[in-house]
Order: sequence, then C-alpha cells, then structure tokens
Amino acid sequence: MLMVACTLFVGKGYAANNEKPFVIPELQEWRGGQGMFTPSATSRIVCVGKDPAIDKIANQFAEDYETMFGRKLTVVQGRASAGDFVFSLSGDKQLGEEGYAVKIADRVTVSAPKAKGLYWATRTILQMTEQDANQALPKGSMRDYPDYAIRGFMMDCGRKFIPMDFLRDYVKMMAYYKMNTLQVHLNDNAFKQYFEHDWNKTYAAFRLESEFFPGLTARDGYYTKKEFIDFQLVADSLGVEIIPEIDVPAHSLALTHFRPEIGSAEYGMDHLDLFKPETYQFVDSLFREYLEGRNPVFIGKRVHIGTDEYSNKKDVVEKFREFTDHYIRFVEGFGKQACVWGALTHAKGETPVKSKNVLMSAWYNGYADPKEMIKQGYDLVSVPDGYLYIVPAAGYYYDYLNTEMLYKEWTPAHIGKEVFPEKHKQIKGGMFAVWNDHAGNGISTKDIHYRVFPALQTLAVKMWTGKDCKVPYETFNTQRLELSEGPGVNVYGQQAACHLQPGCFATEYKDRIERDRLPLHGLV
Repeated sequence: MLMVACTLFVGKGYAANNEKPFVIPELQEWRGGQGMFTPSATSRIVCVGKDPAIDKIANQFAEDYETMFGRKLTVVQGRASAGDFVFSLSGDKQLGEEGYAVKIADRVTVSAPKAKGLYWATRTILQMTEQDANQALPKGSMRDYPDYAIRGFMMDCGRKFIPMDFLRDYVKMMAYYKMNTLQVHLNDNAFKQYFEHDWNKTYAAFRLESEFFPGLTARDGYYTKKEFIDFQLVADSLGVEIIPEIDVPAHSLALTHFRPEIGSAEYGMDHLDLFKPETYQFVDSLFREYLEGRNPVFIGKRVHIGTDEYSNKKDVVEKFREFTDHYIRFVEGFGKQACVWGALTHAKGETPVKSKNVLMSAWYNGYADPKEMIKQGYDLVSVPDGYLYIVPAAGYYYDYLNTEMLYKEWTPAHIGKEVFPEKHKQIKGGMFAVWNDHAGNGISTKDIHYRVFPALQTLAVKMWTGKDCKVPYETFNTQRLELSEGPGVNVYGQQAACHLQPGCFATEYKDRIERDRLPLHGLV
C-alpha cells in the first residue's frame, strides 16, 4: 500500500500530511497534502490545448489504465471537473526535457514543458495507483526530473538470439521505470577454447537481415529489417531510444565466417584485418545498408560501432585508431551520433580520433581512462564492468548484480575507481549490460529476466535520482516487489489479475524463484 501518514489527535483533531509515495525511480520533490484522491465513475482525462502530443499521451495513459485496472477513462478536450486527470504542456521550463509536475487535489493536474515529461508523469501515476486496492492517490504535489539524460542497459543479442517479442516487452518495462535507452548488440561470437580451438567451429552470429550480404545473417535467429524498424518506432513512442550496435573490428567472427579474406591471420579470425582495403570496403557497405536512404533501418539519432578489445601492438595500434576515426565519421555522414566502446587508452597512439560529439561507453578504466577521455573531449556513458556486467551462469563478473551495493554507493558519476562530481556535464548517464558470453549454455530468456529485472528497478533509481535518494535500501527492496513489470507486460508469468491485489506480485515472485531454484541474491 502507499505510505500515507496516519491521523494524529492532539487536542483538536490534526491530520498529518501525506508522506512521499513510493515509486521507481524515487520522486525528486514532494509536498504532502491531506486525504486521498479516488477516481469516480465519471472521472475523465482532460487535454488542455490542441497539441497532438497531449492527445497521444492521454490516450496511451487511458489504454494503460484500462489494461492495469479494468477501468476505462474517456479522453476529452475542454474544461476539467473534480475527479478528472488533466494534462497540459506548460509549466516550469527548469524541469527540462523529461521533467514534470503533478498536483493531486480534487483532481490530478499534470504539466510538463515537453511531451516526454508528460509521459513519464503517467508512469508515476500508474505506479502509485497499482499500490492501492481502490486506485486512490495521496493528495500532494510533486516536481520530478532526472539527474542523467541516458538511463538504460545493453542486451547482447549476438551470442544469444533474443526474440523480438522479448525485446518489445523489455522496452515497455523500461518505459514503466523511466529507463530511456536500450543498446542492442547485434553481432558477436563465442570463445574459441570451447569449440576445439577452431575458429571455423566457433559460434558467431549477425542478427539483422542483410540484402547486400544474404549469407551473413544468422540462420538460428535474426530480425528482419521491417520488424527492427517497427521495434524502434514502438520504443520511440514509449520514450525509449534504441541504439543499434554493429561491433567491429574485434568481436567480428560472424563477418569473417562470411568473408574469411578480411579476417586477421595474426590476431585471430574474430578480428578484422585492418591492413586490407577489402575490410573497409565490406564494413562500409554493411553500415551503409542500414544507414542510407530516406527511410533507413537505423532510424534513431545514435549508432554504436563497437571498437574495443583489439590488439595494441605497435604495428597495428595506429591502424586501429584510423579505423575508429573512419567509422565515427562514416556514421556521422548519415546524420547520426557515433557511439564507441572505450579503448583509446589501451590503443594509445599518434593517429587522431574524433572526440567532439562522440559518445563513449566507459566500461574499463584500463582500456579508457575516463579522466583522460573527458580531457580529450568525449562524452561518457558510465557502464563499469566491475559493477554493472551481468554474464549469466558464467562464473565471472556477476550472475546477479549486487543491488544493495549499487543502491547505496553507485551513481553514473562512479566509473570504476574514479568518482566525478554528480551531474558532470560530460557524463551523460549510465547503463548496465547483459553479456551472453557462453553460447549454448542453456540459459533462457526467462533466466535472463530473473537477473535483469531487480537490476533494472534498482538502477532506474540511481540513474534518475542519483545520490539523492532518501528511501533506505531495505525499504526499497521490499516495496519494489509491490510493483508490476508494467502495463500489459508479464515476462515473469504472474497469475492473471494479480496486479489488482497489492502485494500479490511480491508473493508470487518469491514463490516462483523458490520453485525454479534460482538464487535469491540480488532479488530479495
């Protein structure tokens, strides 16, 4: 149930103000009122103004409300009355692109400078609503806004095929918790030592349909161009950006299985040969297939080009830097912001690599010293491997993230052992990552979900509220189980209509884990 202050009687009756409601991520500002707002049979959603963005968000809220609570709210234009939900694009410009304000009194008044903020406000209202059996909301007012612009995670779909339905569910789930970025790692390979030390036998996959190179696409699971475009459009409608990643010039065995002549004899066939013009010709064509045209396959504003874990021997490091610079500029030529894995401390050299407006995933300080990268001009996304890497059932990194430690100690300003000022202008946010290193180890998407969901809930807080969260971890870790996966999402497989009973999700979650004999570390 929502935490609501009790009524105190001192002399004359005195009603305490409502305590800050529990939502994920935690609200930045709350001023409690007294009493509860309970929707009536005549409650409506009223749109103020004629901006189509308001209508879109209002209708999405109405659909989600009906899905979750079985109650249909009519969307109208006009004057609001008591009992209504009121949406408008207005208010404090200091709230920024994603901030919003909500006042809960005899009606629920929602305002935001931008449409995305208005949408995030609806997620907050839905979370508050699902914690009360009568769908009542505590009266009060809130102002809410993120500390970091990029909040998300990365899914390795290269080593393990992740069905599109699962990715779509995850986008909905992320949106429910105001996580706004999903990086889709589209190609990779397993480790040679598990395949008789034979590159030809080592598992590798490229997950996108290719018309330029039909034999490149994995046969055991891939995304058609159409469904990948549709997926990005759905995600965008829910406030989530998809960052597609084609990882080169290492992690590229899928490419060299198709074109052996561009593989490196010296560094291994999972490395592209950077001394051959044919390598550039092939990779240029591959990226061009998804970037060119009036309706490209990669529709978002960012594309990730990989560029990590290559050799730093003197004879090749300059070629690696040249390759990285080339594909940064190649992607930018199609109007996209280039994203790279941090590698330029490891690959120190003389060849210049573009840094302005380049987003670097800061994953290991030995590969890319974050202080030096900031000095060079890179913007960073904090994804330190020692904190935020899940590798299911691998025996290294994390099987389940240490959510207690992360909640108490970590923010995106923590990159490895380096701690920067909060909201550093060049640290744009954070991600955690799921790496499916051990291809064919029997881990299912449901197993991945058990590992990801508690991490997603925890890090949604730390990437939005930063170091200023006030809810103790023990309280958070109990109350997070009161919340569902989101409107119409049931990856976990809870009982039908469980969401109508506060606490039901928590009970079933624990029971299911016990039944499946999965460890509870990081979950409860």
